[in-house]
Amino acid sequence: MPKVSPPKPRKKPAAKPSRPKKAAARLPDPSGDAPLHELERDPLSVFLYLAITPEESRALVKELGLQVPGFRQEALGDVQRCDALADEIRYRPEVRDRPLALLRKAFGGPPLAAAPLDPVAAGDLLAVGDSEHGLALSLWRVLCDPAPEVRATALPLLAQLARELYGPVEGEEGPQPAKPRPEEDEPEALRRKLAEAAAELGRAEERLAQARRKSEEREAKLQEWLKSARAREAQAVDDAARARAALEGAQAERQRLDAELRAARGSAEAVEAQRARAALKDAEARLASVESRLERARQREEELERALRDSRSATASAPAGASTGAEEEASEAEAAASWLFPIYTREFYDSLEGWDRRIQRAAFKQAHLLAQDHRHPSLRALPLEGLPGYYRVRVATDVRLLYRRGERQNAVEILSLIDREDLDRYVRQAKTRQA
Repeated sequence: MPKVSPPKPRKKPAAKPSRPKKAAARLPDPSGDAPLHELERDPLSVFLYLAITPEESRALVKELGLQVPGFRQEALGDVQRCDALADEIRYRPEVRDRPLALLRKAFGGPPLAAAPLDPVAAGDLLAVGDSEHGLALSLWRVLCDPAPEVRATALPLLAQLARELYGPVEGEEGPQPAKPRPEEDEPEALRRKLAEAAAELGRAEERLAQARRKSEEREAKLQEWLKSARAREAQAVDDAARARAALEGAQAERQRLDAELRAARGSAEAVEAQRARAALKDAEARLASVESRLERARQREEELERALRDSRSATASAPAGASTGAEEEASEAEAAASWLFPIYTREFYDSLEGWDRRIQRAAFKQAHLLAQDHRHPSLRALPLEGLPGYYRVRVATDVRLLYRRGERQNAVEILSLIDREDLDRYVRQAKTRQA
């Protein structure tokens, strides 16, 4: 049976003045505006799924810039797009005009917009629209109406259906059905018509079966979608409950830690003050030790200078046989003159922390050898690039000792014990301090 387009809607005839009116019924907005935002999420999404095509829903999602976490916009399915549109309409009611505009473009306006509906009539309308025989039921309702003018509105549609199903009537232009030849028997013609009717019935049943299968598939799809949506909603509720519990636990833990912090601050300040006093005493002791060593070194230097002068005067007055002893004393005097006084800085003592005792002993050994002879080959003393007057001495494979000549001519400042990879960082920090 070919698909028949419904006739154009006619204006509803005016009600008779003598008919009593119970109450003035409200008519819907002629534009078809509906408060879609008042629906729950799932019913609104199902309405959008049935009302607009997949291409229209895809265009709406792209136009509104909607996103679903974890999915690309172009990878969303039709159900997921309807979910996103339903959420947006519930959050922004003014967006509902977008899908309603598509319905107005496709159908012109809602059906029966000029006729008031009560709950019973609305239920009948939905039942007729959801059935497979909506046209027959609609014609039945119109033909059983007591008003002749209402029954007359069905005549144009019935005439159109008659022309499409049975061909044009006599007197109208169009192909005429072939008349049976006189020699044909009437039973044979009846059997042929019966076979054609059976074939048409079979095709109609096949189309009906296809329509039922499509309806069942759509219903199964909707059921699966609703089940998935309910599962997602339950999961979201569980996640929210766990998040609230975690938040409450975190807040309680924070309050406990704040209390412990306030309690510990008092004792921490006392411990820090005691540690600072101990560090001050230690620094004063080391300063006194360094000053004592410096004083002894000065005395030793004066003694060596006096010994050098005595040796030179004795060499000048001694006979030739005593030249060997004079040379030895001169050698000792030369060694004493090349000896440098080591000044261990606070930076050096701080840099010792973190190294094992073997590296610490090697550092003091190299510093002592540096004071005796800074040109000793085992020191491998090289200038530190980027800092004029700074030198580095090899302590171990990847460990270097940094020093520089002091302001006094016979002193050397032991600066730091660092890893070889930290030399560039030390140079940058030293330049910053000098600036």
